[in-house]
Amino acid sequence: MFTRWASHMTKGKEKYGMRNWELAKTDEELERFKSSAFRHFMQWLSGEDDEDHASAVYFNIQCAEYVKWRMLNGK
Repeated sequence: MFTRWASHMTKGKEKYGMRNWELAKTDEELERFKSSAFRHFMQWLSGEDDEDHASAVYFNIQCAEYVKWRMLNGK
């Protein structure tokens, strides 16, 4: 699973830029990550296989937790 998660992050780097998710720090971005995690979870749960929805869930939860940490610590 970690290999798939890393692969997901690599694809994001190519599309959005290296480590761009680390720039997120607002409530709006937090909600976007949470919504995306939920959407990908539902797609995974329903068996959709058009992309690796499980790794997308991991990624979005990681990002949401990072944004929450930044907001709590004034970073």
